[in-house]
Amino acid sequence: MKKLLAVFLLTVSACGVVESAAAAEKINVLLPQRNANEAIAPFIAAKYLGYLGNEGLDVDYILVAGSNEVAIQVATGNAPIGWASPAQAVIGMQEGAPAPLDLRYFSSVEYRNIWSISVPADSPIKSVAELKGKRIGVTALGSAGMNYGKAYLRAAGLNPDRDITFIPIGAGGQAITAMKQKMVDAIVFWETANVTFDIAGSPVRQLPIDKKLAFLPDVSLLATNDTIKNNPKLLIRFGRALAKGLDFCLANRPACVLMTWKVYPESKPTEGSSEQKLERGLKMIATLDSWIDDQLGDKRGEFIESRWSDLSDFLLQGGQITKPVPASRMYTGEFIGGINNYDRAAIVKQAKEFDLKSLQ
Repeated sequence: MKKLLAVFLLTVSACGVVESAAAAEKINVLLPQRNANEAIAPFIAAKYLGYLGNEGLDVDYILVAGSNEVAIQVATGNAPIGWASPAQAVIGMQEGAPAPLDLRYFSSVEYRNIWSISVPADSPIKSVAELKGKRIGVTALGSAGMNYGKAYLRAAGLNPDRDITFIPIGAGGQAITAMKQKMVDAIVFWETANVTFDIAGSPVRQLPIDKKLAFLPDVSLLATNDTIKNNPKLLIRFGRALAKGLDFCLANRPACVLMTWKVYPESKPTEGSSEQKLERGLKMIATLDSWIDDQLGDKRGEFIESRWSDLSDFLLQGGQITKPVPASRMYTGEFIGGINNYDRAAIVKQAKEFDLKSLQ
């Protein structure tokens, strides 16, 4: 009994204060993914390793079609927390928006734009300017990829409505086929899709884009203004558990790959040796590099105001909003101190000592 108590106290010390399981608050959190993969490993780790339970939370992750749906569902009260791209949500935050969203972000997650303009790895094209007269593939006309693609072209001195042609090529296997058959010369897709192309044997190479565009903030945690005002502890607790999950995954990426496969068996590759499967998983989890930023060190969730102002400018120039949206309308940084109130060194130690065999 004394040994069991000692183990329990060690766990509490490493991960934070444990609330009674009977008192756990059950919530849904929306993620903009049709299918689970290693890119959401910190969310999975936060639950699997008990960080959410330690915060008194019983969380179900609901996978939905995209960020727009996440924002709408959170705004209508179907979930208290969502992980969504601000490029879409901020459109609904502008004053006088035709479809207003009473939301704000409360913890920044991805510090770099997940969208890129890429060419097949063996393409002779080296710059965006060289795409003049070419065909660019997007999932669908009117998609977020169109907005980003046009911005990249404008920054390179091209007219996106005259100098190139956008072609809808779908996603997944359909997009891979379009590239293999040279139906398009370049694509505008998100980071995990690009990794999928690489894994499928059709690697792409990102073209350099304007630095401001490359560092636009992306998928982050949002909630309604009502939740921000009346239930701040919920947001701090969830944000802190996710921060721990991120620290664990950064310190032990193989463990988080295996954890993803254990919780979502369908995400595990079906072909190749164990080593090849793990290599593919590690390629996908490498997207976590965009969850941290040199400006912030180990601080999690902090907002970089200048980049959010750049996001407003990006939407204004693209015609998605009619006037700038102030930073105070897009996000609140009031919870960052609470989110970072834990023993990060203990989490890293736990990760480094974690037994991978427990996941096999």
